[in-house]
Amino acid sequence: MTDKKRSKISRQLQLYDTVSRIKSGAVYGPSDLMKHFGISLRMLQRDLKDLRDCGLISLKYNRVNDRYVITDDSSFDETASIRRKQHLTRLYRIGTLIHCLSYIYPEEFDNYELGLREYEEYLEYAAENQENNTPEELEDMRRYYVPDITFYDLKAEYYALFPDSNERTRQRDFEEMNRAGFEIFYSRRYKSFIYLYQDAALF
Repeated sequence: MTDKKRSKISRQLQLYDTVSRIKSGAVYGPSDLMKHFGISLRMLQRDLKDLRDCGLISLKYNRVNDRYVITDDSSFDETASIRRKQHLTRLYRIGTLIHCLSYIYPEEFDNYELGLREYEEYLEYAAENQENNTPEELEDMRRYYVPDITFYDLKAEYYALFPDSNERTRQRDFEEMNRAGFEIFYSRRYKSFIYLYQDAALF
């Protein structure tokens, strides 16, 4: 996963998404994370310190089992310098978005778009053959082709989480999520922001 163009915050967001899976039983040690992210032990320790000091997650290394365990001592470091506080604040905000915004799995979205295309092709076929479908029949055909999916109001969710943020900050946060590999975009077709969350567990 080594990427020389990857920013510090992108790397830390990816690391946070990975280590948060420890809550669900994933087992990671330093060598696993160093190899996956292409970083040194010292950089890994610094990144984990930032994740703890911004209040997202705190890990402790268990030498006996060669694994990290989650502790409950993560909190925002109010003693940090102004510049570091800015970084920690942004890291916490975007890290929160990654796991708190409503998402759609990519496979679910792909299946929806495939079904929608097939339904549109059916409508074209019906029109060419002058089939006089009733509204009820058309709705039945749509349900047959197009799987259910929910498009969420992600802007409203964002401001519910961070009411003091402005629109420019929201735009930058969504852009940073994209740069970190968490695909979020606005669809003119569906008139909605869509967050496609990809499960990126190491193993």
